[in-house]
Amino acid sequence: MNIKTRRYLAIFLTCGATLALYGTAAYRVEQARQLPRVYASCSLEHCIPHSATLNALR
Repeated sequence: MNIKTRRYLAIFLTCGATLALYGTAAYRVEQARQLPRVYASCSLEHCIPHSATLNALR
């Protein structure tokens, strides 16, 4: 391989790695966006929804 071929190969691999990282990040963001939202403050024993009234908390 000559210098020109190596240079083009390095540019191609760099662009491919960049696109792979971008694609992976976009996929993870989309997966996180589709997760159901949990509107509750939960510890191990107590789970209190944010929409609870005072009577429901007793």
